[in-house]
Amino acid sequence: MTPSRHIPSHARAVFAALQFTTPSFEALGELTDAEWRQLVDFCNRTQLAIPFLLRCRDHLPAWVADGFHRNLANNAERWGRTKVTFRQARDTFAAAGLEFVTLKGFTHAPGFVTDPRFRTQYDLDLLFPREQIEAASAVALGLGYEPLGGERRHPVDHLPTLIRKTGWEWRGDYFDPELPLALELHFRLWDEGTEGFALPGVDQFWQRRQRRTLEDIEFTSFDAIDLPGYAAAHALRHLLRGDSRPAHIYEIACFLENNSEAAFWRRWRECHDEPLRRVQAICFAIARQWFGCRLPAIAQEETERLPSPVRAWLAAYAHTPALNLFHPTKHELWLHLSLLDPGHSRLRILRRRLLPLQLPGPVDAVHLPKDAIGWRIRLRAARRYWLFLFARTWRHARVLVPTLCSGAAWAWNRRQ
Repeated sequence: MTPSRHIPSHARAVFAALQFTTPSFEALGELTDAEWRQLVDFCNRTQLAIPFLLRCRDHLPAWVADGFHRNLANNAERWGRTKVTFRQARDTFAAAGLEFVTLKGFTHAPGFVTDPRFRTQYDLDLLFPREQIEAASAVALGLGYEPLGGERRHPVDHLPTLIRKTGWEWRGDYFDPELPLALELHFRLWDEGTEGFALPGVDQFWQRRQRRTLEDIEFTSFDAIDLPGYAAAHALRHLLRGDSRPAHIYEIACFLENNSEAAFWRRWRECHDEPLRRVQAICFAIARQWFGCRLPAIAQEETERLPSPVRAWLAAYAHTPALNLFHPTKHELWLHLSLLDPGHSRLRILRRRLLPLQLPGPVDAVHLPKDAIGWRIRLRAARRYWLFLFARTWRHARVLVPTLCSGAAWAWNRRQ
């Protein structure tokens, strides 16, 4: 990964240890106990805890290894509960005559992660044909799910997140076996209007869907050839919005490292149009820079064919999505502007990213039934919401001037 003095030493040590080609564990031996605690928190927040444990178990202090092993055991229990929740939803939708494709989550095993117990999953993402999405929503409501915060506006490509009011509350444990799974009902894979550029060919993923079995559950997933396409589109969408998730990039790196069969990549190139290959190539290049994975020959060719502005951005800023976890920047804006379709408003993208106006949803007590929310919980929830809103507003405000300066420098370098 491109080093940055703004990325703390504990995070740099994680990225160094997770390299595929030349992993380095030396930095782990130099961490203090305080830095190890920061490392544990970083791995838990970024969903890298289990991959880090599996790669580094011989280089961890005993108390750190014990904590990660508890996470692994809890995640295995969560996988058992995930299967129960999925079967209930699958069978209920099937009884209503509704077909769906399961996205992300456990469908990434074994291509992106060897075992579903090694991947943290917090929701079920299900893709329905657009004409069936309202019927699917009615079925989900019948299963006891409710829109998060009662919100009825549609996010980018799915209905409002659905949750069950189980009474569960956040206890600071990202691997809590009792943490309820949310449900997200998708009606499209890519929002051209919001992102500013099209991905021709993603609609064909539905036609190539296939039945799969993982352990003791059956489900419908995308064809193997399309899994990296949606994984990359999802990862890039997060990157362009400033909240890139290292676990997404790590999984893509795992896929690249373990899938070098030439026949697969020839079919991949035949099935995916150039804009879709370009999005994947961007994520392939970032995965290689972050985690040192190998690139199959055809994937390497696609990264070399990227437009010059995109390659320039990767050379200068590929590390900044990780930097954003510690020091907010908005360098991803220049990549986004480089990808826009002709005629799409750049001002619209700039306004949305520089001056976001949409208020965040609730941040506390979302799983509590109304009759369980007394005045003390309401006061706590209000306090946490306003603190979160202030932190979010301050985050955007503090990077406004530096972003405008970096944008001017980027434009100047482009002209030069």
